Amino acid sequence: MAPSFNSPKQELEQGICGQHGWSTHYYQNGTMKWCVEVKWGAGPREGRVFVSDDEFYDVSKAGVKKGHAAAATVAIAGLRDIVDAANSKPTQTIEEAYGAHFDSMCVVMSGPEGWAKLWEMNPTYVAIDVEGNQVTPPVLVQVCVSTVQGEFCLLEIPNSHGLSDDMRRLLHDQRITKIFCDGTSGADRRSLGIEAHHNHADLEDITAYLMGATGVQRGLARILNLAWPQKAVRVTKDQRDKKSVFFFAAIEQGKKPRLKALDEIPDRIRRYAAMDAWCTMMAYLGLRQVAQHEGKIVPVLMI
Repeated sequence: MAPSFNSPKQELEQGICGQHGWSTHYYQNGTMKWCVEVKWGAGPREGRVFVSDDEFYDVSKAGVKKGHAAAATVAIAGLRDIVDAANSKPTQTIEEAYGAHFDSMCVVMSGPEGWAKLWEMNPTYVAIDVEGNQVTPPVLVQVCVSTVQGEFCLLEIPNSHGLSDDMRRLLHDQRITKIFCDGTSGADRRSLGIEAHHNHADLEDITAYLMGATGVQRGLARILNLAWPQKAVRVTKDQRDKKSVFFFAAIEQGKKPRLKALDEIPDRIRRYAAMDAWCTMMAYLGLRQVAQHEGKIVPVLMI
């Protein structure tokens, strides 16, 4: 059954833009007509302004609501071909779309050997993901590195004393930008003790800068779609990932003891965790490519 919406604006925001991570911006032009700018990418060809048919002089809350609805009605009709093209792509989970690439390209390491490899590669940016981020230190930290020398993911289990010396060195190294997909909650960064003055960036902020802000977080899957628009499929979050989330949640909630070694994590869940950090890196690299193609200067994408 097709979803029902209470208003044209809700249909545009939730039924169309929310599904794809597109942004909207409402404003009134000089002729008192309401406009909504919809952006589905970073370039000038990937956005359009839709203008209401009527003029609106009522500036009350109810009047603004009517104006937004009028602009949204025009946008829904005008976006039909764009929506049809986006929806025509077959959907795949992140695992289905990227799993084989991850397995063939990314080596998963840990411990002193992994840290030695990281410092040897001398990265200027790394992607970081965290499991069990409601406690400090978190249950697991995953760091992905991508340079001309290759790609690898480092997994670390913080011990009872906290993060390792190498992890603290990485987090405090101002030469290395730490890339997260953490959004407004900041739970990953908070669990690691990352503060505002530390050199870090978030995919949600980068995507908002390039393609407009959204009312809710886009999430990694939608950001991947926006970062790699030429991909023949549209990726979605795999609901089976919940099993992995529950595994780490039980530890952070004290229902299971803290991990002491990586081999205590089932292979499938360990791979899921590593791939999360790797996908964060892939999204970052895609956004950087999009920005370069459109000639947009984003300092954090130029490292």
